[in-house]
Amino acid sequence: MALQQLPAPIRERLLIEIYQQANDMDWEFLSNTEKTNQYRRWIEDPKVGGVLLAYGPEKDARVWIKDVPMKEYARAQEGIGNYVRYAVNRFQGPEEIVRAACGSGWVMKPDSVGEKPNHCYAIAGDATRYICWGRAGTFRDLVWAALNEAIDSAERPAIVITTRNGETVSTAERTRQERLALRCGADLRYLHREMVPNPDYLGVAGGGRGQSQPTLID
Repeated sequence: MALQQLPAPIRERLLIEIYQQANDMDWEFLSNTEKTNQYRRWIEDPKVGGVLLAYGPEKDARVWIKDVPMKEYARAQEGIGNYVRYAVNRFQGPEEIVRAACGSGWVMKPDSVGEKPNHCYAIAGDATRYICWGRAGTFRDLVWAALNEAIDSAERPAIVITTRNGETVSTAERTRQERLALRCGADLRYLHREMVPNPDYLGVAGGGRGQSQPTLID
């Protein structure tokens, strides 16, 4: 049986376990080497590899972990995609991005969320704006996406650089980003966010806490 065809209850149990561990170790802050080592530890973990190896060889188990749950992990944390319900904590969603980029009076256009990079459209009356967002390391992709939109749009696109605890954008980097955004005809905002307990979480969440509000950085 292919690992992609795992029995549904087994697959769900694995997704909950892997995402719980990824949350506990702050996966997104690990180095590439640390992530590689963690894939090995998952194979050795009776709760993960011990289950997967009953359905296929080790190489397929490793590929499944990397290409199924962990490929979707960052999107799930954004509240996007089919794996959101497995993320222990997540950001508040594209709506907070729209508020940061456009202010009051704008709302997210229904069914407009996409990826590569993360983006959506905001609407206010008859006006529509393109908004893309991501961490500072994705700025090149964000600029290119905004530039493509600026050519055809009547409204200025917006780029939102997001940070969370432990992340900063240097003054020099911000200055360069602002110049590039201006040259491309895009508005640029910075938003510091914190994770909140996922209201759609399927697992057993422990130690829930109240929601923290995102901070728009001037």
